[in-house]
Amino acid sequence: MLTVFGHRNMNDTLLQQHLRSATGTTVSTQTVRNRIHGVGLYAHRRMVCVRLTSRNRHDRREGAAEHVNWRRNEWSNVLFSDETRFSVQPDNRRIFLWRDRGSRNNPAFVHESVRFGGGGVFVHGGISIDGRTDLYIIRDGPLTVRRYIDEILRPIVVPYAAAIGEDFILMDDNSRARRANLVEDFLFEEGIVRME
Repeated sequence: MLTVFGHRNMNDTLLQQHLRSATGTTVSTQTVRNRIHGVGLYAHRRMVCVRLTSRNRHDRREGAAEHVNWRRNEWSNVLFSDETRFSVQPDNRRIFLWRDRGSRNNPAFVHESVRFGGGGVFVHGGISIDGRTDLYIIRDGPLTVRRYIDEILRPIVVPYAAAIGEDFILMDDNSRARRANLVEDFLFEEGIVRME
């Protein structure tokens, strides 16, 4: 069983082969699984997450502390806005590994993914407590700063902000394109406040 703890990403067949080459003993893959289950390990997919820097972690803690006491009426002024890609490529979550229950978030068992890899459709949407924007399909290449203003902010966010009123707050991601001077200037001209 020490082999399992040292090679948690090996499947039962590889563990069977490893045992045979190390000891000369031949056992079935079912026996390998039974022994692994006997020590409390089960096959699970890796958890996938976005890589966070220490700066990201600090900013997230700080932001959470600033808004921990907000009430529903304050949150109802916030539009959470983001883009995502739905990929047509199969993901790599089909890789199983052996781990104890409750150890899902252990960094040794997490696979960090590359954002927006492969083909698919890119969409934008926004939600708030009391509503949502229409889902917008982003076509013909990347969402540049100019396109973000012309295709997302002007036709989607500005009307939504007008419906919420003067207390409207936009919460978008912190990507460079969203923080460009053109975007900042546009939001300022429209009187839209961004949640930092």
